[in-house]
Amino acid sequence: MNMIANIRRVDARESIFSRLDALIARRPSSTDAARVEARQLVSMAIVDGCQADSLWGAVDAFHAHFDFMMQTIEINGADDPGLKILRTKCRFYLEEVEALCLSLGY
Repeated sequence: MNMIANIRRVDARESIFSRLDALIARRPSSTDAARVEARQLVSMAIVDGCQADSLWGAVDAFHAHFDFMMQTIEINGADDPGLKILRTKCRFYLEEVEALCLSLGY
């Protein structure tokens, strides 16, 4: 087993998940661009992972909550007090995706 390859893959995923976390936290200038970026980043994170149903369920839940958060921003603006809860839910599902990627990748 090549330990260096595994370390690099984990580092790359950590960077991707950090970028997703930052995407959740910021006020996007374009909600459509934020949606596309989130989908691309999640796709990059799971590309090496096992295609387990639990992973796909977590990915779907993340995207559903992220899309709802973007809709809320579009409708109510980035200062909506409900966004805090939506960001928390997005982070929860993002952490679930990250944990599943790490556990299923080995």
